[in-house]
Amino acid sequence: MYRRPRFLEVLLTIREEMAREADYDVDFFVEMVRSGIQPATDVRYEIAEPPTNKPSKKQSGKKSAK
Repeated sequence: MYRRPRFLEVLLTIREEMAREADYDVDFFVEMVRSGIQPATDVRYEIAEPPTNKPSKKQSGKKSAK
């Protein structure tokens, strides 16, 4: 037989780790559904930027001519 390249060994290790994590996630989801308890949310990543609480700029004393 031939020896696997290092790249394939690392790739297989990563795939095995991902498969274990997926199994854990499925087991956790089933347990959550059966018990009816919602887990505490842990938001690690967000796509949207957080809202800013800056005060709005007030208009100057000049009135615009219409």
